[in-house]
Amino acid sequence: MRNSLVYVHFEPFAHLFLTYGISASDIIQDQTQVPQHILLLPPIDEDEFIDPHTGFNVISGQEAVTDFMHSRQAMTRSWLDYQHGTYLQELTPSEVAELLYLGHAKTHLQSPFYYKLQNNLVVLPLNNGMTNMYFRHLNTFDATLSAAILRHVRWAANEQPFWLRLRQQTFPNLDSKTLKAIREQLIDGLILNFNAVSFSREKVRVQLLQPTGRFMPDRDVGTHGLGELVLNRQSQQWTLVLKGN
Repeated sequence: MRNSLVYVHFEPFAHLFLTYGISASDIIQDQTQVPQHILLLPPIDEDEFIDPHTGFNVISGQEAVTDFMHSRQAMTRSWLDYQHGTYLQELTPSEVAELLYLGHAKTHLQSPFYYKLQNNLVVLPLNNGMTNMYFRHLNTFDATLSAAILRHVRWAANEQPFWLRLRQQTFPNLDSKTLKAIREQLIDGLILNFNAVSFSREKVRVQLLQPTGRFMPDRDVGTHGLGELVLNRQSQQWTLVLKGN
């Protein structure tokens, strides 16, 4: 059941999203978002390439980065992107120490978007299965959330008994207006419950819940219904439908 939930809590000032059910591969579903370089924070893998200046593992090239994002390793390794290989050489010892803290504490002391690295992403998996994700550009998170939602909807569709499956199982991306409306609900925490997806020839409905306490993947938490995310199959448009609106 837990694998059929997506949870997001948004801290706007830090551009921090505490997530569950969103993977690194969702970030690069739009191939224009694949970083050219990523810096892996400790622990260090001695069998992988180590940058001599920082002492951290690095992965370069979009193909290698894509392979990493789809690997099991991406579920546990903390990382951030950077724009050019030479930028690493400009980091001071105190800045390297700050990166060490970021990888150890899984949270920021200062903004994790570094001028010298020109990074747009920071991904910090936690021990409880959740992940702290920082996005410099909020529209990048929106595209990531859309990819995660569609992945879970496809899983839910494929788990239906074969005699209930509809012939057309294609689902469009969420538009920017709907994604912005969803993002406004994330400040108080939002659960998308894909255990309760309803499929018909006319519509797809995803249940939206708001936790009444702290969300933890390994325990039950009280919730109240917030509304639904609805796909109109005829217009191929997603709509956020909130209770009371």
